Amino acid sequence: MFKNAEGKVRSGWKITAALGSFFVILMVAEIIIAIALMFTVVGSADSVWSLYDKLLERMIEWSWLMSLLQTVVMFAVAVLTWKVIFKRSLMSMGLPRVSQHIKELLWGLLLGAVSMALVFALLLAAGLIKVESWIPKVSADTFLYLLIFILVGIAEETFSRGYCMSVMRQTRSVALMFIVPAVIFSLLHISNPGFSFSAFVNIAIVGLLFAYMYMKSGNIWMPIGYHITWNYFQGCVFGLSTSGLGINGLIKSEYTRYSLLGGGVFGPEEGVLTTAVLLFGFLFVKWYYRKLSFDFMVMEPLEMNNRDGIQSKGE
Repeated sequence: MFKNAEGKVRSGWKITAALGSFFVILMVAEIIIAIALMFTVVGSADSVWSLYDKLLERMIEWSWLMSLLQTVVMFAVAVLTWKVIFKRSLMSMGLPRVSQHIKELLWGLLLGAVSMALVFALLLAAGLIKVESWIPKVSADTFLYLLIFILVGIAEETFSRGYCMSVMRQTRSVALMFIVPAVIFSLLHISNPGFSFSAFVNIAIVGLLFAYMYMKSGNIWMPIGYHITWNYFQGCVFGLSTSGLGINGLIKSEYTRYSLLGGGVFGPEEGVLTTAVLLFGFLFVKWYYRKLSFDFMVMEPLEMNNRDGIQSKGE
C-alpha cells in the first residue's frame, strides 16, 4: 500500500505528506498572525461580533502578508523535503542555478507577458472588457505585487512542477507526471474568489503547459518566468481580476459582462479565449526546444554527466 514493487514509498504518499505539511504549517502560522492582529483591535471593539468584524477587516488589510507567507511555506516544504528527507539535489527537481538557464527564464518572462497581452487584446476586441482610463497610474500594488508574484511563481512552480513532477518520475508514466501535478496545481486555487469549473480546466491546462516546458528541458525556469509575468500583467498592468483578487493596475479595466468566452469573477482564466492563447504556448515550447533531445526519465543520471552542458547545445 505504501511502497511500490521496487520498495520505494509511492509517489502519491510523498505528495500527500508534502501537501499536509504545507497546510498544517500554514494554518499554524496564520493562527499566530490572527492572534497578533486581534490584540491590535481588541481595545476598539465593544462586542464579540464587533471584534470579529474588525479582526476580519484587519486580516483583509494584511492579506498581502498571508500571500507572502503562503509562498515561503510552500517553497520551504518542497525544497526541504527534497533535500533533507530525500537527500536529493535541487538540480534533480528542476532547479539548477538560474545563471545557467537565464535565457529560458527570460523567454518565459516574455512569453507570459505576451500571452496575457494577447488575452487582454482579445477581450477588448470582443467587447467583453472596457478600459476606464488608459493613463498609467502607479500605486503601492505596482511594487508590492511584483514581489508577491515573483515569489508565487517561484514557490508554485517549485512545488507543482519541481517537486510533484520529480516525485512522479518514479511511476514511469508520462501521463501521470503531466496530469496529477496539473490537477493539484489547479486545486490549490480552489479557495480563491470566483473559482469555477472553467477556471479549474484552464489552470490545469496552464499546469500541463508548464509540465511540457519542464519535460522538454529538465528545468523549471521557463515556467517560473511565464508564471510571474502572466500574473503581473494580468493584475498590475491591465487591472484585471487575478485568481479572484482585485489589484490596482497601471490602467483600469473592468468586465462589461461575464461569459464563458471571456471569463468572470475569477479572471480571464475562466474564459475560452484564454484557453486558445494557452494552446499556442505549446507550439512555442515545441519550437523553442526543437533542437534539444532530453530524456526526462533519466534526468538524474544525466545530471551526473554534466547535463547542463548537454542542454546548452540545444538552445
